[in-house]
Amino acid sequence: MDDHPVKRGPSGPLGILLSDTVNEHAGARLDLIAGTADIALRRYTPRQATDLTKIHAAFFSRDLYEGSSLRKPGPLSDAFFSIVDQAPNLQWLHVCTSGQDLPQYARSLERGLRITTSTGTTAIPIAQTVLAAILAQSRGFDRWLPAQARKQWSPMTGDDKPKEISDHHVVVVGAGAIGGEIGRLLKAVGFRTTAVRRAATAAPHFDETITPSELDRVLPECDWLVLALPLTPQTHGLIDSRRLDLLRPHAGLVNVARGELVDEAALADALRSGRLRRAYLDTFIEEPLPANSPLWELPNVWISPHNSAAAQGHDQRVVESFMRAFQAWLAI
Repeated sequence: MDDHPVKRGPSGPLGILLSDTVNEHAGARLDLIAGTADIALRRYTPRQATDLTKIHAAFFSRDLYEGSSLRKPGPLSDAFFSIVDQAPNLQWLHVCTSGQDLPQYARSLERGLRITTSTGTTAIPIAQTVLAAILAQSRGFDRWLPAQARKQWSPMTGDDKPKEISDHHVVVVGAGAIGGEIGRLLKAVGFRTTAVRRAATAAPHFDETITPSELDRVLPECDWLVLALPLTPQTHGLIDSRRLDLLRPHAGLVNVARGELVDEAALADALRSGRLRRAYLDTFIEEPLPANSPLWELPNVWISPHNSAAAQGHDQRVVESFMRAFQAWLAI
């Protein structure tokens, strides 16, 4: 009897589908991990995968995501998943994203495949981006930079001076890997922080932890509302016009999660009318953000193209996440 029945296909060795880049730079490490577990491994790239029955595992790496947006797969992604979706013996898929809501994952989810994600790999750069946006706007760069473009000397004086950072209250909805790192950086700079999570147990680096049922209570008290939680049927439309109205007029909104968490039309209205002072948005209901979206033209909105995680070390962090998951999968 085969010593590793779950890890062997009908033709013998365990077949794994990788990008050319990962195969070149990390293939030898995979061979070593498999060899340590006494498992024969055969690596395939999309160009080499001619017999799909030999594919038992696959890694959707960051380089294969290039050219894609959140809801629109690019050509590299399409080519990869055309193999994944037809491989009859595929057992496991590891993906470069933190969530499983990309459209190219739908077939794998329908098949009931084991899917593991790269949760946590984006936490550090996203948190740094959020800190930069909040700190810059809290200290006055949203005023100084437009004044510079007008060649206007515009110091902040009197009531225009910014509040002390220690007087700013930031509410972070979602205290997972990303939200937790956001809280750590904000707290280190001096912001007062509240975490919103399912269980009201204390979260590191937060002054207070509450449950979602208490969100309405803290909205009128916060200066920044940060969204860093997954999109689920329960969180869809979480920030609607009613909750936007609960925020202070000088408050700001940050969304580095999913666009569907927010009523975009209501948000644009609140920002345009001055009911909400500012926003930093990295994610939108439709991506790329259409040219006719009013958000593009609002001077109190900072936009990044779902790019807050951009960092030269990101791809390697995803590979390391896959390596850990591969080792754990072999041990099952």
